[in-house]
Amino acid sequence: MNWMAQTMMWIMVSLGISIALNFLLGPYLGWLTIIPIIGVFLAMSYVIRRRQMARMGMGGQGGGFGGMLGGGGGINYVCIACGHKFKGGACPRCGSKMRRADF
Repeated sequence: MNWMAQTMMWIMVSLGISIALNFLLGPYLGWLTIIPIIGVFLAMSYVIRRRQMARMGMGGQGGGFGGMLGGGGGINYVCIACGHKFKGGACPRCGSKMRRADF
């Protein structure tokens, strides 16, 4: 299933749940039904985002934003001269500043 069809499916599911909540809770709560409808919308958005991040291989990293805010553990470097892996600056083994990023 392509991205557009899947997105439309999730929108329809969210809309269906929201309409059902409005019919069930509308006579009792009136305008306050907007609160559970917004809750359903946010919950569905969260579930969709988690599934898409897991498919991209970014699931389970960091907190609520999947490690996008610096919770992923940083960047490791590999020295071009000797091949040693280190965390930053100059190579601790040979002192060379020539390095490449290793994700």
